Amino acid sequence: MPTASQLVEEAYRAWNARGPRAFVEFATETLEVHDAPEVPDAQVWVGREAIVARLEDIVASTGGRWADIEAVQPVGDEVLVTLTLRLDRDSPTTLGSVYHVVSVDGDRIARVRVFLDEGAAMRAALRNP
Repeated sequence: MPTASQLVEEAYRAWNARGPRAFVEFATETLEVHDAPEVPDAQVWVGREAIVARLEDIVASTGGRWADIEAVQPVGDEVLVTLTLRLDRDSPTTLGSVYHVVSVDGDRIARVRVFLDEGAAMRAALRNP
């Protein structure tokens, strides 16, 4: 069985290669994705289909189709993923960095909390509310 960090990295690589549907294949049926607190009307999205729709909407609105996986590291009981968003794989244009705090339940991703600030993501991972 892979470690939580290995599972998470594999899921994010699948997302890059095949899109959001490939990512949710690594998730529980009740996967939660929490928007970054800074996002207007931030919400919590629950369930694979709702999350695929949300992720596709984000791609459509930002134009970002690729995320460089800069780091995948265990922090407390969670995994911190550092991503640099790009227009596409070969684009020199970056859209900024984003930080995901990922919770794993057994061999499935159960929750992803999104942050725009690395310090806030680290603090959230260590608190694990």
